[in-house]
Amino acid sequence: MRTPLPSVPSAEDVYLAEHRRRVVRETVAALPGRCPQLIAALAEDPPPTYRELSERLGVPRGSIGPTRSRCLACLRLLLHAERYP
Repeated sequence: MRTPLPSVPSAEDVYLAEHRRRVVRETVAALPGRCPQLIAALAEDPPPTYRELSERLGVPRGSIGPTRSRCLACLRLLLHAERYP
C-alpha cells in the first residue's frame, strides 16, 4: 500500500491563509488595554500559566480568566465587523 503524497495548497489557498493571519494580527493589535499582550501570550506554545501571565502583565491572577473572556469577545466582534462591514 502506497502512502498518499501530501497535497500542495494552491496559490489562492496560501494567499487566503496569509490574509486571514494578517487580519487577525492587526485586529489583535487594535484591541484595547492589555488585550493584545494577553492574546499574544495565550497564543504562545506552550502558553504561560496564569501565574506567569499575572507577573508579566502586572494584574491579579484571578483577573486573567475574566479579562481573557472579555478580550476574546471583543476580538470576535471586531473580526465579525471586519468580515461583514
